[in-house]
Amino acid sequence: MRSLLVIVLFCIQLTTNETLAQNVVLPGYEREDYFTELLALVLSYHPDKNYQLGFYGYDIPKLRAFKFIEKQKGIDVIPAGYTNERSKILKPVPLPILKGLHGWRIPLVAAENKQIFKDVAELSAFKKFNPGQMLNWSDSKIIASNGIRVVNGINYDGLFTMLVKNRFDYFPRSVIEVEGEWFKQKEMGIEIEPNIIIHYPTAYVFYVNKDNHMLANDLELGLESAYKDGKFEALFNRYFGDVVDKVTQQKRKKFELMNPFLPSNTPLQRKELWLDLAKP
Repeated sequence: MRSLLVIVLFCIQLTTNETLAQNVVLPGYEREDYFTELLALVLSYHPDKNYQLGFYGYDIPKLRAFKFIEKQKGIDVIPAGYTNERSKILKPVPLPILKGLHGWRIPLVAAENKQIFKDVAELSAFKKFNPGQMLNWSDSKIIASNGIRVVNGINYDGLFTMLVKNRFDYFPRSVIEVEGEWFKQKEMGIEIEPNIIIHYPTAYVFYVNKDNHMLANDLELGLESAYKDGKFEALFNRYFGDVVDKVTQQKRKKFELMNPFLPSNTPLQRKELWLDLAKP
């Protein structure tokens, strides 16, 4: 009888543990990347919640993923750029998860224009050059808001053709993207401009459903814990440390732009959460 009671209690415990498990679902297929590892790390600070990280199982456009989170249709969290517009439909966790890395931009240029910015010293002179961007990219709005005429395209691959045909002067890409894109397109006669770096403040954050206050709070507390104990920095450096070191050592001249679309509660005053790739 005692053995039977132990078995029954064990089964009840298993059932209770399964009941308490809380799935947190990302868009797309199962994968190992920076955002997935970061989310797993952040959730690990709440073992009492028994969070289980999962994946939706299909690749869907980002705007559709936002709708799925809003309507609670099987996706719980997504990393994306922090904007007031997105914050109207989803709940952001207002802590940067990329240290502002996407706001550091290096130009791709046509090969014959490789030294186009060599003698450009003032921001006013820099603003006379025209960049190319996709029409629907938030970066296009940010750059244009600084009084720079942006040449917009509606096809990503077509932007490289427009660049080599001198339809615009340069194509600013994030420091994460620029080398990979140059490698794919270099046969077209495209080069990485060697003299300057463009910066405007941006933040990537986690978004959840507006009513999912518990998950939002746990993500915020988990991020703060990861910042404090060094695990965030270790993960970030494993993925991006080489890029950060390389760009910093290039000692490029920085042109600083404003980003009027960045939400006002972005913690820009917390210097430890951001990168400065133009330090001397």
